[in-house]
Amino acid sequence: MIYVTQGHEEGIGLEIFIKSFLLVNKNFQKKFKLFCFKKSLFQTLKNTNIEFEIKDSHLIINSSYLELEILNNKIFSESNSCILEALKVIKPDDILLTLPTSKDQFHLNNKTLNGHTEFFREYFDNQSISMNFISNNFNVCLLTDHISISKVEDSLTEEFIIQRVSSSLKSFEKLLNIKEIIFSGINPHNGEDGLISNKDKVISIVIDYLKNRLPDFKFHGPYPADTIHSLGINDDKLFVYTYHDQGLNPFKLYNGLVGINISFGMPFIRMSVDHGTAFNLFGKNSANYNGMSYLLNFIQKKAQV
Repeated sequence: MIYVTQGHEEGIGLEIFIKSFLLVNKNFQKKFKLFCFKKSLFQTLKNTNIEFEIKDSHLIINSSYLELEILNNKIFSESNSCILEALKVIKPDDILLTLPTSKDQFHLNNKTLNGHTEFFREYFDNQSISMNFISNNFNVCLLTDHISISKVEDSLTEEFIIQRVSSSLKSFEKLLNIKEIIFSGINPHNGEDGLISNKDKVISIVIDYLKNRLPDFKFHGPYPADTIHSLGINDDKLFVYTYHDQGLNPFKLYNGLVGINISFGMPFIRMSVDHGTAFNLFGKNSANYNGMSYLLNFIQKKAQV
């Protein structure tokens, strides 16, 4: 099954999902279940001028049926509530598809958390859960994600890097045929042999370790981030970046909205689009849903659900 969680009630998530859902074949549509609040779903459908009815826990649009789990009780936020309900039923072979929300919507164990990935790390008590992005030919693993740039160097210990990369590679095997892993350095010119920083040497140590432990892969680097892409980008390579914007700047430059955000390291795979809520487009029936269509097509072709 593919469990879909609503996302922010004033974002474009429901709009882009429903429009993309209607484009896939009827047999594939049977694999989806949407966790949502009735008022938010109704508002989106009203805004998009789509004729619909809800019958026997299904949203019916023309001849398309979408299974629904309508929630009534809100725990901190609608986004938060939908994810918690989906986590009660999801199994290892399922996929969790989270629609975009904002970073103030997550709360767990008396903590406010600043994103989906941080929420899952808290929920599963697992810091090795990694943030990754894929597109037609550009695959990315982020060693650190939603933290201050001032904390990046201290976070990148040998153990930390090995955990994040190993978690990603194990899960990538289910979806893509990754053969080469290419590491970026942290600092300009990889620290210039200590003139700028010695921290980049940690990545070299990790690469040597992984070469011995995972001989089926080719490991390269670390390369300075400003020249790393001269090696060429294709679908059998995984680029490992040390922090959020170092990796997502080139990824979004190449792919725009057509990319997939994937969390690895949980009992199941979590996916989302590579963009946010676009609050300014809510209710205007004009959101670009190419990224969501790409995501659904990818799941249908690559994932075993």
